[in-house]
Amino acid sequence: MRHTAHGKHQAGFSIMELLVAMSVMIFITGAATTLLVSAFSVRSREDQRSEGISDARRALNVISREVANAGYMLPRGLTYASPGGTKAVPVNGLLPEDCDATGITFVANLNAHGEVGNPTTTSNVIGDGVEDEVVKFQLVQMGGNSFLVRRSVTTGDSLVLANRIDGARFDYLNAAGNDTSGNLAAAVSVRITVWVTMNTVGRPGTSGYQAPAQVNLSSLINLRNANLNTY
Repeated sequence: MRHTAHGKHQAGFSIMELLVAMSVMIFITGAATTLLVSAFSVRSREDQRSEGISDARRALNVISREVANAGYMLPRGLTYASPGGTKAVPVNGLLPEDCDATGITFVANLNAHGEVGNPTTTSNVIGDGVEDEVVKFQLVQMGGNSFLVRRSVTTGDSLVLANRIDGARFDYLNAAGNDTSGNLAAAVSVRITVWVTMNTVGRPGTSGYQAPAQVNLSSLINLRNANLNTY
């Protein structure tokens, strides 16, 4: 008996075809990875922006509310100790030698018409157990980070109001809107500006590129007691 062997044709890829397929896959994977990294970078930047702005707004709300009370019902002849000697507190309540572009210190007699829960008890004394009567807000920079801090000068207690910002500035203005940093007794308003710096995302000319940017938030605070007489 004679047997005849029939050969079977086996389908497959050549080395060249495999190399081409691998090259295409590597290109696609690389492009997808680049897009994914860019998307994460954009998201990270937006998160930074959102958190920074929220932090700044909270700080501005607190500072605006409290600084507006500066000079409230100050006793006549109120003085404070400064490096240059004892000085009178201006009607607007600002302590000139402790106010500058990075911080503000002010005085208010918040319990002049009675303490909370005991309205019949009034006081002509500043800082008599009321921690909000002498307050300092200041920009503190440490280890490459910026913080807005509230400190009770009376008790020494401190509270960080914002820690996701990149800077802050206090400007002191008269009724015409001109700078009064050289004579803070003439200030009737304070403008505080807080900013958040956004980092660069990607490279110029590439998809998803975002240039560096700075977001500014500002609050103009009227010193409502600046033109009132003390009692």
